[in-house]
Amino acid sequence: MPAAAGAQSGTVRAFWDAQAAGDAAAARAVLAEDLEWTVAGRHSGLARTYRGREAFFGELIATLSATFEPGSAVMDIRGIYEDTARSTVVTHLRETARTRTGLEFDNEIVTIMTVEDGRITACREFMDLHEVRRTFGGDTADPHQM
Repeated sequence: MPAAAGAQSGTVRAFWDAQAAGDAAAARAVLAEDLEWTVAGRHSGLARTYRGREAFFGELIATLSATFEPGSAVMDIRGIYEDTARSTVVTHLRETARTRTGLEFDNEIVTIMTVEDGRITACREFMDLHEVRRTFGGDTADPHQM
């Protein structure tokens, strides 16, 4: 697995490790307060921009936590690629989890993160939204309804 060894990729790895461990405090520590996290797409209520660290945790992460069985999420990092000159880290990972209703979630995810002064300031997250809709539900007529 190709992986960058720079400080920016270390910040991103610390975030994913904290998420996998369910350590919200450690995850918060590497996110900027004014974080802008975008789940790209239109056909899922999760696909939108979360402005601020508190919105990210209070909306996106809270939805994941309410849906997934505690301790079932596994984040398998397939690669971390760093462009130091642009303060950008690209991560490829596979996330699997089990919902509280017994569905299996399995999704390939790519994130493009901006890291400044040791904090993640922005992220664009790309994933299979059909898998998200299958797992979380939702009406295709309203892309913001789940």
